[in-house]
Amino acid sequence: MASVKISTDRQVAALKPGAKPYEVTVEKSRGLCVRVFPTGIKKFEYRYVAGSGARRRHRLGQYPGLSLSEAKATVAALSVGVVNGEDPAEDRARERERARTGDTLSELAETYWKASEKGLHGGRRRPKRPISIANERGLWRKHVAPTLGARRFEELRRADIKAFMRALATESGLAPASLASVGTVIQGVLGFAVDEERLEANPAVGLARPLALKARERLFSDHALAVIWRAAMIASTPRPDGEPSEDIHARMAPETGLAIRLLMLSLTRRSEVVGARWREFDLKAGQWTIPSDRAKANHIHVVPLVPEVLEVLSLAKRLHPHGDCVFPAAKGDGEHLEPRAVTRAFARICRRHNLGAGSPHDVKRSGATTLVGRLGVGRLVVGMLLGHTAREGAAVTSVYDRHTYMPEKRHALELWARHLQALEPDEQP
Repeated sequence: MASVKISTDRQVAALKPGAKPYEVTVEKSRGLCVRVFPTGIKKFEYRYVAGSGARRRHRLGQYPGLSLSEAKATVAALSVGVVNGEDPAEDRARERERARTGDTLSELAETYWKASEKGLHGGRRRPKRPISIANERGLWRKHVAPTLGARRFEELRRADIKAFMRALATESGLAPASLASVGTVIQGVLGFAVDEERLEANPAVGLARPLALKARERLFSDHALAVIWRAAMIASTPRPDGEPSEDIHARMAPETGLAIRLLMLSLTRRSEVVGARWREFDLKAGQWTIPSDRAKANHIHVVPLVPEVLEVLSLAKRLHPHGDCVFPAAKGDGEHLEPRAVTRAFARICRRHNLGAGSPHDVKRSGATTLVGRLGVGRLVVGMLLGHTAREGAAVTSVYDRHTYMPEKRHALELWARHLQALEPDEQP
């Protein structure tokens, strides 16, 4: 069948499908052929050798939508371009890629985030959490889009990224860690372009951190912990008339105070606390199961509920008897408390009492240090309590060791709760 040549539309129409696809060439039109598929579909194709020496197959259209004379005219025009170094098949492939990923850096970022939802953005091939994508979008919108968003990403050079990060470091006032967050997002987006074969190399590699990061070493003293604990208690304890109190000085809503108490008692993360849902709590079993999509490293994290936590949950239910969120947002749209509300409350308390800069995550570090160094709890148990993956011993051990450490974790949190409640601040908040 390969030796057959045709020259008229009637001959094209007369071609019959076979068991496998086959093609016939068109006379007096170099490179033009008709490809016939078992389904009966017939497509015109232009076969040529590009300037690089690669053999190309460029699809023109389907017969009879595209006639033989139209296909010949198209091939005649394309042949002139090929002689001049053009590569129509490669150009079409690039156009398809542009349609999928866009041309500008911000268009590429949008495609990157859509791929991130499915874990197709590269890296560990795990879906990004919605909150992670939201945070990246926020950084992008505020810091990247105004300067680089409209630039064609294929034209960005290493010098462009370096100049941008340097200007951000000197003019934005961002902390080194925040600068690194912006740089990491840019590097991830451009790395996605490399994975999608839109770029040969990532121009942002090695430029994400223009300033050295400071080690996370902040530990709250007993005095600082007592001040924060007392402020949260004042904000979340109901008044005698039954209405929740509010810490006027710290401007902390009752929901925020309760969230801080739960965070301090359970040594969990800010996002885990504010996003808590009532369905995650088993009050009879005395445990809180944080689902993998909200816990560290995408592992389910089970937290024992000590009596002090049960008291917090009781107050939260009394404050908002309906709805699934333990700590709903004030705007009442069914969403949970904004994580930054907890961070801002910590900052206000620390600033008002001259405690130095502090964050919710510093509580975890302080609690872990106290449990190991002062209350005699083993590092393995504390690691389990914090939701870390066990790394002690041979790696294979964790595969067979299915002990949940719930009794040990419960005992550790009981010790920690007693320690918190026994603390006394040197001043009244």
